[in-house]
Amino acid sequence: MRKRIAFTGMCVCIGLTGVGAGWTEDRTERRVYTNEDLERVRPFRDETGVNSTPANAPETERAGTPRQDLGQGATDENKRALTEVHWRTQSERLRVRLQPMKEQAEDLRRQIDERRRAPGVRPLTDPRVRADQRKLETLERRIRDAESSFEDRARRAGALPGWLR
Repeated sequence: MRKRIAFTGMCVCIGLTGVGAGWTEDRTERRVYTNEDLERVRPFRDETGVNSTPANAPETERAGTPRQDLGQGATDENKRALTEVHWRTQSERLRVRLQPMKEQAEDLRRQIDERRRAPGVRPLTDPRVRADQRKLETLERRIRDAESSFEDRARRAGALPGWLR
């Protein structure tokens, strides 16, 4: 014969050794890293990927503007700084170029909202609202396409995402 046990409104607590406050007391030795440890692992630093470059990093920029030649003696940091400046500049140009389109889209949203609230207008079937809605969708699609093609081009060229913000 089986017995059924029901726990209703009761809490069961089980104490385990090595868990909780007693855990830190058992471990007396802690590892402290010193400068000597860092010097010891320094030869292996490149194996962690700290100096790696993206596999698809181009030799020249594909953005349509020629890259300045820094010469043989140029460091990777100088080249990276030049590339970063280039992509930040291109990102700002795109933002400036798209600003009028974004303002126009905002105006269309406002006009659609005002028209829908006007008395005697059927908000879902009004031809003017529908026409403005189509214009807004087209404008937003053009903005999205321009931004995504720029981001894709930058990604393929090895630009970091922070450079495009």
